[in-house]
Amino acid sequence: MFLSTLAQKKFPDLALNVVDTMRATAVEVNSIHISAVVGAAARSARWTLALWLLQSPELLADPNVFAWNAGISACEAGKEWERALLLFESMPAAGIEPDKVSRNAAISACKSGSNWQLAVNLLRSFDSADVISFGAAITACEKCGMWEEALSLAESMQARRISLDLVCYNAMMSACQKGQQWQCTLGLLFRMPLARLSPDVVSFNAAITACEQGSQWQLALSILATMPASRISPDLMTFNAMISACASSAQWELALSTLREASIQYMPDTISFSAAITALEKGCQWEMALNILRRMPEASAEPNLVSFNAAISACEKGWQWEHAMQIFGRLPDLNLTPDLITYNATVAACEKGAQWLLAMDLLFKMYLGRQLPDDISFNSATIACEKAGAWQATLDILELMLKVQILPDAVFAGSATSAFRAALGPAKAMILLRSLRPFWQRCNARGPQSKALATSSGVIAISKPAGVTTEDLVEALQEQCQPHGSLRIVSRLDHPTSGVLPLAVGIEGSMEANWLRAQFAGRLVSKEYLCLCEGAPFGARGTINAPLLTKEVDGVSRSEVSESFGREAVTEYAVLKRYNVRAPRNCPEEYEAMLLSVKPLTGRTHQIRVHLASVGRPLAGDLTYGRKHRSILNCPRLFLHCCRIQLMDINDEVFSAEATLPSELMDVLEALQPFRVG
Repeated sequence: MFLSTLAQKKFPDLALNVVDTMRATAVEVNSIHISAVVGAAARSARWTLALWLLQSPELLADPNVFAWNAGISACEAGKEWERALLLFESMPAAGIEPDKVSRNAAISACKSGSNWQLAVNLLRSFDSADVISFGAAITACEKCGMWEEALSLAESMQARRISLDLVCYNAMMSACQKGQQWQCTLGLLFRMPLARLSPDVVSFNAAITACEQGSQWQLALSILATMPASRISPDLMTFNAMISACASSAQWELALSTLREASIQYMPDTISFSAAITALEKGCQWEMALNILRRMPEASAEPNLVSFNAAISACEKGWQWEHAMQIFGRLPDLNLTPDLITYNATVAACEKGAQWLLAMDLLFKMYLGRQLPDDISFNSATIACEKAGAWQATLDILELMLKVQILPDAVFAGSATSAFRAALGPAKAMILLRSLRPFWQRCNARGPQSKALATSSGVIAISKPAGVTTEDLVEALQEQCQPHGSLRIVSRLDHPTSGVLPLAVGIEGSMEANWLRAQFAGRLVSKEYLCLCEGAPFGARGTINAPLLTKEVDGVSRSEVSESFGREAVTEYAVLKRYNVRAPRNCPEEYEAMLLSVKPLTGRTHQIRVHLASVGRPLAGDLTYGRKHRSILNCPRLFLHCCRIQLMDINDEVFSAEATLPSELMDVLEALQPFRVG
């Protein structure tokens, strides 16, 4: 059939023209003809055309499973996984019984959306899953680095006596590699011949990349050497993985040799050169690193931030602060934004060159931009000040550290007191050192100390500071809270969120723990947050009702509004105060900052942050869901604080706890200009 041939050749527009000609010449057009055009659209990832064709009179009158399967595949190919699943779920309503192809296409669509949970759930709901079904689900797990789930699915296949194919093995190897499980990755490679499967270049690439992560450059080299015996030619990705494996172990000579070998067969790309520069950086070969950086444009490989970061680090190790600053200065012209690695490497280079003024300038650029300094940034700048005898500057650094809630450690204390001792004598140095003791006394090895806000039968409420996880804080509090008994987590506050955190006092599975967890699960707990957002003016109060879908990518949870697949999420808010601020560029003229009282009626991941960002009022200090441009609010952290919580203790008494706004957030509000009450 001519239309089928056009579909196979990926000519959807030509196939559609043929159908239009058939109609114009009064030749009967039926659902089979339209299905062929849908197939052509699917092969070309033309999902909009495929969905439009599914609404044609011919298919509405005579729907068939082939057309719908092609429509699902078209949406999957176009990365429209939500539409693909909607199409799959609507098949019964259209009078079409999904077949094995439909189910496999639906699972495959999940992998493009990094929704491994949906893929696994769909797989488990199918009685007649085959190797293609499992392969798609394992690939979905691989996309998210869920290696344990991928291996678990493989065990399920063996239990059903379904043989694993090359696709399954490659997906499992890639999942293990992404999960930093290099031994498991190599084990799968060595098991493939036992399963009567021959590894391909994808298999070898995953194994060599895993060796890089495990700093096993010798193993990577031996695997590369076995490829010709398997009649597999290395591709550019193979060479890049090998160069990276050399870089991870500072084998810079082997890295350059591999780069030269790759150049014989392929045109090295940005990844090739960046990995080589990293190897030279690890080997303290700064001159060769800069030579390769300069060669990249000539080889049609544009340097990226990774390339420049490696080159700056090479200059730092070579005590070449001038070259490091020159490279740093080129980044804005190339539309590259320095990250924490860039800044830390450049500050460290300035420290080695005793350029304390430059180090301080970089430190404050970080603070004023969207990249907050960390302890490495501060310590490098402090050492630079120590070398130059700039003792006054160490006090500025200490003040900035406390603003961004970083505890001064022994490295900072040693450098700062050394600068004081050299300039002012031992007595003044000891005064500075003693001034740091209260910070250390208030903080144990696990993080900032918390205080108990309220206690009652089976429950204690503590004040969680920002910058520490709920798990780490509770673990650190176990010893100092021994009089209260064993503590159990019943609800969590995100790492950057501060405020009231209730804990059950009792062992795991105890009445106290179950009692409180059941109240949270049953939405019987009242929680109130304070947050500062920016954007167009809000009404005095309102409700945001938008379902949220939570995904996990590379071990990090992110939520987004999804009407089709999200879970119910409801947030109430009330404006407490409005502040007059200047609108950023490309933003509405009516623009203000608003202090909100927020009550989440459901408990979804990052619910308040996502809901407010979804209506154009992101939270101040939110680097995940906030504005792409720099916020007009100079906020040192996420402005989100749980100020009050109310529940019932095990004696059926009302338990309520409140936490005042932390000083660093109060400072943000005091710096703003209120102009009217909401």
